[in-house]
Amino acid sequence: MAKTHSLALRSIGSLLWPSMPKIVLRRMVDLSEANALVGASRWGWEESATDWREVTRASDIDVVIVITPNDSHAGISIDAFDHGKHVFCEKPLSNTSESAEKMVTAATRAKRVNLVNFAYRCWPAIEFARQLIREGEIGEPIHFEGHFFQDYAADRELPFTWRFDRSIAGGGAVADLGSHIFDIACALMGGIASVAARSRRLYAERPAAAGGRATSVTVDDLTASLVQFRSGATGAVHASWAATGHKSDLAFSVVGTEGSIEFQWERNNELHFYSRKDDKRTAGFRRIMIGGMHPEAAAFWQAQGQGLGYGDAFVVTARRLIQAIQMEESHFEPNFAQALHISRVIEAAIQASEINSWVAVTGPDPFSQAIG
Repeated sequence: MAKTHSLALRSIGSLLWPSMPKIVLRRMVDLSEANALVGASRWGWEESATDWREVTRASDIDVVIVITPNDSHAGISIDAFDHGKHVFCEKPLSNTSESAEKMVTAATRAKRVNLVNFAYRCWPAIEFARQLIREGEIGEPIHFEGHFFQDYAADRELPFTWRFDRSIAGGGAVADLGSHIFDIACALMGGIASVAARSRRLYAERPAAAGGRATSVTVDDLTASLVQFRSGATGAVHASWAATGHKSDLAFSVVGTEGSIEFQWERNNELHFYSRKDDKRTAGFRRIMIGGMHPEAAAFWQAQGQGLGYGDAFVVTARRLIQAIQMEESHFEPNFAQALHISRVIEAAIQASEINSWVAVTGPDPFSQAIG
């Protein structure tokens, strides 16, 4: 993540021309002094440090980017807000909704830009899908079906990391990958009212990274869920990092009363759209190739079909970060309030799986109004 964020920040300035700010990569922090030094040198940061307070409390820092394990997001972000910094945080917002709520409170109190790196949701094809829905092109959205499957953790020999520890991560596949697809679902359909879910842990233990004793896994490897949106629409959302054969398979469909939309990340420069307005003789899903006329894509290539890639998604979110600061607008999205809702959805899914029942998602719906 340090690589992707650094490359995005080094690229975004010229794409904001003529309102091109000077972006200085000031200080990179890692608990390991050697890692901090190598990372800063490799990715173009001026200095390195081992204490995150040398960023959150530094007079020469304006923006703090948090890409640490989930249980430290809250402490770092809140300290940054308390010292007048803008914060860009990795997802999920925190390892518990309680600490995520404290982060939202701190952001509101500080009146500083607060963004979360739900980069997939900001992707041009998905933003275009959102635009079509808002413009009524598919009528009333009545059903969402989506999944995010990867297969790197299908290997039982994959060593134990913090992602397999619920106390640090807050959840397994449902938090790491599920947060993305839940966020997309809410961005397109509005907030979620309740969740029913089933989870499975494929391997009870993972080998230690240095060849030591195996460590118990306390998170899910797969979670399948049903959701009820606050609009009354229904949905199914699934996440797994052990789905064999699925490399980066984020996909969804939205069914509306007057049309439908389909998207697959592995063909991420395409959006498939169906409209009931079409002549019945030729009606069917049409393939729309993404180009400069679509949301978020104009800064890259104007011609349709030239293609954007994974790293460009981080450029898109970096653009939102910089423009939010330039405009002094703290309600750009994806923001902390929206990410808090996703944290509550994740916890509801985990609880629903444990008690075999539908679980309500509390709190307001922060997806009704936002600035993109």
